[in-house]
Amino acid sequence: MYETLLALLVAHLVADFPLQPGWMIRRKRNPPVLALHGLVVAATAALALGGLPGEVLVILVGTHLAMDAVKVYLLPDSLGSFTLDQLVHLAVIIALAVAFPGTFAQGAWAALPADAAAACLVGECLLGGAIASLMVGAIVIRKATAPFTHQLSGDIAGLESGGTYIGWLERALVMLLILIGQPAGVGFLITAKSILRFGDVRDSSQRKLTEYIIIGTFMSFGWGLLIAVLTQLAMRHWL
Repeated sequence: MYETLLALLVAHLVADFPLQPGWMIRRKRNPPVLALHGLVVAATAALALGGLPGEVLVILVGTHLAMDAVKVYLLPDSLGSFTLDQLVHLAVIIALAVAFPGTFAQGAWAALPADAAAACLVGECLLGGAIASLMVGAIVIRKATAPFTHQLSGDIAGLESGGTYIGWLERALVMLLILIGQPAGVGFLITAKSILRFGDVRDSSQRKLTEYIIIGTFMSFGWGLLIAVLTQLAMRHWL
């Protein structure tokens, strides 16, 4: 069951984030674009499972498109809508893993030698963890801090997408430090970022910016730590 759960979860993360670019998200109200996303969901799931389990794929894609349609046509673009969307997808994935626990075992990857199959599963853990930490984390933090951004002065600007790349880098470093068994390094990373940010917040008149940076920083590191620990636990199961 756990192999099926992992494969479906990683396939979902790949299909919903790196393989769902901005243009697809913006045009998702167009039925052909929504259908194209459904094909991507089916293809990634089939690849992760190493086969074409028809019943599993039909249920997975059908429920995925139904939830996406509800989100696109009926729900606002908010953290709550994003969370609900992902929780529904996760619930379906868990239900499928429970109802069809042997799906992965019937696929091509399960036929590999034991060491190769274990390496494949560990690799899926790393891939899923990286996507969840970097890409999902960026969306969650951006939507969570959105209510505060309009309170900042309009003349505050930095590099285009600079904050996104900084978040990716810091969460990637957090995951690396956790996976190599050096969690104390996360403290030094937080200290280093605080020093680098000192120039932005040393003026007492910039209290809003100071609080905004602190909120974003703690969200980013907290999310990075959570995903890194979960990834490490998942990897240990198959190592």
